[in-house]
Amino acid sequence: MATSAIIKQTNSEIVLLECQGGTMANTKAQVKAEQWIVTEYLPMQFNQQFEGKLIDLTWRGKFKFDAVSDDGKIIASISTSAAKTAKGKQGSGKFHKIHSDTLYLLHASSATKRLLIFTEKDMQEHFIREKGSGRFPPGVDLIYVELPDSLKNQVKIARLLASQEVTPKE
Repeated sequence: MATSAIIKQTNSEIVLLECQGGTMANTKAQVKAEQWIVTEYLPMQFNQQFEGKLIDLTWRGKFKFDAVSDDGKIIASISTSAAKTAKGKQGSGKFHKIHSDTLYLLHASSATKRLLIFTEKDMQEHFIREKGSGRFPPGVDLIYVELPDSLKNQVKIARLLASQEVTPKE
């Protein structure tokens, strides 16, 4: 069954009024946001092209990173997740995913610059606090990237729809 939704957008907020159907969360908006960072934002910041790429790890394995510079020296993982769930709880599963990505970043053999890129300010702030308290490694730069409004809104809508899918019906 296809998902149908009624969404109301005001100047500062997107609200899901009604959602019916659906079988699985649609992540196209998050993928588009990641692609924009890889193809637009990073090249502008570092004056070279980036792409998702499989990179050797120090323990002989390989990992596909979201963004790798042409020279292989700048490697990034991108998070489009918010720090809190739709119900306002800490997104512990999201935190675990970022910790896992960080393990791979720290062991990318060609990297001289390691970036964790966040499209949600609250998630970046969470990891800045962790880093400040010694609970996150110092060798990774934590960067917030503000998405263009159209992409930001698409990600918010996708997040609302996904949270509706996993919220138990009363």
